[in-house]
Amino acid sequence: MEIKIGAIIKKLRTERGITQDELANEMGVSYQAVSKWETNTTTPDIAILPRLALFFGVSMDTLFSMDDDDYMERISKMIRDEHSISNDNFIWAERYLKGLLSEQKENNTARTLLIELYGHRENRDTLAAGRLCEEGLLIEPSNIGLIGKLTRIREKRNESERLIKFFELLHSKNTQSVVISEALISAYIKCGRYDDADDFMNKLEKLPVFDVFQGDIALGHGYKERAKEIWLTAAQTHFNDSYILFELAERFNGINDSKTALKLYQKSYDITPSPKSMDALYAQAFLYSNINMNEKAIQMWEKIIKILAEDYNIKSGECVDWAKREIQNLRR
Repeated sequence: MEIKIGAIIKKLRTERGITQDELANEMGVSYQAVSKWETNTTTPDIAILPRLALFFGVSMDTLFSMDDDDYMERISKMIRDEHSISNDNFIWAERYLKGLLSEQKENNTARTLLIELYGHRENRDTLAAGRLCEEGLLIEPSNIGLIGKLTRIREKRNESERLIKFFELLHSKNTQSVVISEALISAYIKCGRYDDADDFMNKLEKLPVFDVFQGDIALGHGYKERAKEIWLTAAQTHFNDSYILFELAERFNGINDSKTALKLYQKSYDITPSPKSMDALYAQAFLYSNINMNEKAIQMWEKIIKILAEDYNIKSGECVDWAKREIQNLRR
C-alpha cells in the first residue's frame, strides 16, 4: 500500500495540472511533505486521506488501489461509452497518457489509447461542424464555402447518403439554385448513384459543368477512355472557363494522367483574373512533387510565395512559412 499510494497521488496531481506546492496548500502541509508522499519516503497522515480523495474526486478505495492498468481501463471505457468527453476529462486523460509514455516509451497500449482519444475528439468536432454547416445552409442555401465544408466532412465520415438527403432537402426548397444542383449531382456520383445523377441533370437546363459530370459517370461505369474523350472535348469547349478547366485537371490528376492535368491546371490559372486563385498553383506544386519533379515543384512554391506577396500583400505568416517548409523538404 505504501508503495502504490505515492504514485497514485502523483498521477492524480499531474492529471489535475497542479504543482506540489498547490496541492500542499490545499492539504495544509508543506510542499516537502507532498514530495515525500510521491517518492514514498512517507505516507499522508490518515486524517488527510479523506481530504485527498475528496479533492481529487475519487473514492478511498481508488486512492489506494488504482494502478496503470486501472487508469487505462478507465480511459478506454470513457472513449467507448461517452458520446462527448468533457474538456476536463479529455485534458486529464491526455496528461495521464502522455506522462505514462514519457516514462514507458514502448507502451503501445497507452499510445493506442491516446490515438483513440484524439480520434474521439476529432469525431465529436466534425460531427458538430457538420451540424453547423447544415444550419448555415438552411439560412443561406447557396453558400459555396459551407457546401464545400459540409461535403468534405460527410465524405470524411463516410456519410454520403446523409449528404445526399440533405442536398435533396435543400434543393426542394431552392429549386433554382445552380450551386445546390451541382452539389447534389456531385454527391450522387460520388455515392455511385449514376442513374440518379443522369435523371436529375436531364430535368435541368444544361450547365457547363454537366460535361465534367458526364465524364465522371462514364468513369464510374468503367469506361475510362470514354471519360477521357468527354473531358478533352469539354476542355476545348470551355477553354475560357477557369473553373471548368480546374475541375477537368482534377479529373485527369485522379486517373494519373499527370501531363494533361498539369496543362489544364496551368490554363486555369492563366485565365483567372487578379487577384488570382491559388488553387491551381498548389495543385501543380503537389503534383510535380508526387511525380518526383522536385525542381518544378520548388518553382511552383516560389511562385506561390511571389503571388501571395503581389496579389494579396501576404509576406509572412503560416501561408508563406508553409511554402518555405515545402521548398526545404524538396531540397533535402
